[in-house]
Amino acid sequence: MAEFQHEQLGRVNITVRTNSRRVSARWKSGIVNLNVPTGVTLPDIHRILDDLTPRLLARRPDVRFYPGERLTFPGAEIVIRQQSFLPAKIIAKASLPVSAVEVGTDFDFNDPATHLAISEMLCKIARKIAPQVILPRARELAARVGRTPVGWTISAGHRILGQCSSRGIISLSYVLMFLPTRLSDYVIYHELAHLSEMNHSERFHRLLNSYLEGREEALVKELHSYRWPVFRK
Repeated sequence: MAEFQHEQLGRVNITVRTNSRRVSARWKSGIVNLNVPTGVTLPDIHRILDDLTPRLLARRPDVRFYPGERLTFPGAEIVIRQQSFLPAKIIAKASLPVSAVEVGTDFDFNDPATHLAISEMLCKIARKIAPQVILPRARELAARVGRTPVGWTISAGHRILGQCSSRGIISLSYVLMFLPTRLSDYVIYHELAHLSEMNHSERFHRLLNSYLEGREEALVKELHSYRWPVFRK
């Protein structure tokens, strides 16, 4: 992997894929990750990035924080505040109902790296408190529709929000902490529906839509356009 500094995009991580014939680029943790095939030269990379810049800028995660900000999520609140006793550190303090991210005074809130570091601390807090917030709600929804999974787990993935195994174990990502209740409920109901239908057949969607009182299509659209308050990896 190589690193490249682009005038508009900032830091770009470049990976050469020997088994790929196409170029792909996406944001990951606030940084552009560019995958290119073998043989692509530096001038080629400049041209590729220039061509992709408008699309990447349009999709750039808009994640910024400020001192004194209070982030309120279902079942939890996280406060961002400054501290001077460890000026070069950012400290995560996880507790319920209120957690805190304490940012050292050496950090510049105009620096994108500060926002990335705060996002990572928010995720650290969410991972710790997620079992106490997500699982009680998941069990409540399961009882509401008369389903009993073999077990529940909390996963660390950002991209896969939920999974249901063939054994009947449902795994939910801790990042559901950052969703409004209606969207995290959608993910939970989606996995509960998989206890009956392990595919995405018409019968699956009929069952899921019955759980959601006819709102499946609207909730899927809302989830796809949702602006996450943290950088997703």
